[in-house]
Amino acid sequence: MKRLPFFKMSAAGNDFVLVAADKNLKASHLARVLCRPKEGIGADGLLWVYRKPGLGFDYYNSDGSAAFCGNGMRAAAWWMSQKNWTRGKKEFKLQTPKGILGARIISPERVSVQMPKAFGARLNVPIAVLGRKVKIHLIDTGVPHAVLPVKNLEKFDVNSWGSQIRNHRFFSTRGTNADFIEIKSGKIYIRTFERGVEAETLACGTGVVAAAIISYLMGKSGTSAQVASRGGNLQVSFNPVRDGALEIFLKGPAKIVYQGVIDL
Repeated sequence: MKRLPFFKMSAAGNDFVLVAADKNLKASHLARVLCRPKEGIGADGLLWVYRKPGLGFDYYNSDGSAAFCGNGMRAAAWWMSQKNWTRGKKEFKLQTPKGILGARIISPERVSVQMPKAFGARLNVPIAVLGRKVKIHLIDTGVPHAVLPVKNLEKFDVNSWGSQIRNHRFFSTRGTNADFIEIKSGKIYIRTFERGVEAETLACGTGVVAAAIISYLMGKSGTSAQVASRGGNLQVSFNPVRDGALEIFLKGPAKIVYQGVIDL
């Protein structure tokens, strides 16, 4: 039996199990074991942090699938700063599943990270969902997202609609994350059904970025947007750089909830 130290992390309600351990352990299997509710620790995903050959992390959804996670990156960056892996630096680079990206500690339990290049934006794509024809907006912000503006977001059936869109034949076997947004008084409100978790989560960093960029492309917001998820408020800002690309930043809360040891 192996005893594995872990940390429970939260980033705007997106929760993670973080481990800094020998990768001889099978990460995909470990994610399924540790993130399982009731029988495991319970989390949306697993963060595997390392510092050789450089600071970095890998991320696995609770179903064991590898992915990129913006909120997970913020959580990993905060943990590294608290464990002095950054040697007191407030700004540093991380190796991520999407390449080397920057992170910055803004203040206690508040972190800003550079997000991957977004691509594949398409507006007003018609599909049929639950017997209704709707127009969704598509973009990849590190993982694929389908964004659907709705009315009365608080009462919207996210799990039913989210499951249908996530598994829609339009996206073939790859699937997509499904985001539902409502814009009120210049603020974007969002709820997300996450692929790999197969349920609604309290927040999704790549989904928040997707919502902000789609809102901008629709002419509903500017290059800096406040986005309210069920787990907390996040801020997205972006600047054009070259060839139509955007430099994107995601800011918000991240904290260590507790730590422990689990027997495997």
